[in-house]
Amino acid sequence: MRGRPVVLFLFLCLYLPSISNAQSDTLSLAHVAGQDGLTVLHAAGYVFTGPTRWGGSDWAKFGGMAALTGGAALLDDEWLSVMDRNRNKVNDRVSDVVVQFGDAGGLVLVGGMYVTGLFARNTWLRETGLLAGTSILMAGAVNTVMKTIVGRARPYTGLGNHEFKPFTISNDDYLSFPSGHTVVAFSLSTVLSRRIGNTWASIGLYALATGTALSRNYTRNHWLSDVVCGGILSTLISDSIVSWYEREKGGPPGLGLNVLPGPGGIAIVYIF
Repeated sequence: MRGRPVVLFLFLCLYLPSISNAQSDTLSLAHVAGQDGLTVLHAAGYVFTGPTRWGGSDWAKFGGMAALTGGAALLDDEWLSVMDRNRNKVNDRVSDVVVQFGDAGGLVLVGGMYVTGLFARNTWLRETGLLAGTSILMAGAVNTVMKTIVGRARPYTGLGNHEFKPFTISNDDYLSFPSGHTVVAFSLSTVLSRRIGNTWASIGLYALATGTALSRNYTRNHWLSDVVCGGILSTLISDSIVSWYEREKGGPPGLGLNVLPGPGGIAIVYIF
């Protein structure tokens, strides 16, 4: 009986520090995740207030996107015919595989990078997953608004590429422009390309994103102009988010929601 208090004391000496360390680790991870959440809000403020800061080069990019999308629209019917002429079992399988980069496969990759980086304390992996997820979220939000406003009929409806039903919300047949899968694929490729910084990796990533876009034409879910606009739009947004993050990292509070020291405590402010 006299030995039990000694055993209990030794047990507590060994066990309690492990509990303390586990709690400390959990709090540390929660803090990092919370800061990453604020980064997403900062990025949202940066992206959605972007046009108020645009200069000549930014408007030139916007004009270039509009011009290329308009040019692609002139080839919508011809391109769809090319896709139809090359329809076969092999291309069917390839299409089913590559489209996953802009669908569940790409989203799982992004989530896996972030979670692995967070728990493994790998800053590069966590930040890459965060930037990819943020880019997909921001570009996807812009894409969703455009889809709803434009209300373009999809190719499979047989209504032609000039059929529109603006402000469509629930009818997927009229949510063709721009392509959401293309937005996801090019957002992911742009971020990975910037973060990896290798020419061959960039070629492979953008080739995969292009394959995703072409698969959407192949299955008659989107016109050529849908994927051209989606690809350019997501590339510009994702590239600007990575550049913004690299500028803001380690600097003063950025755009968006911030928790800052205030008189007698803390203050929550929104910088725009």
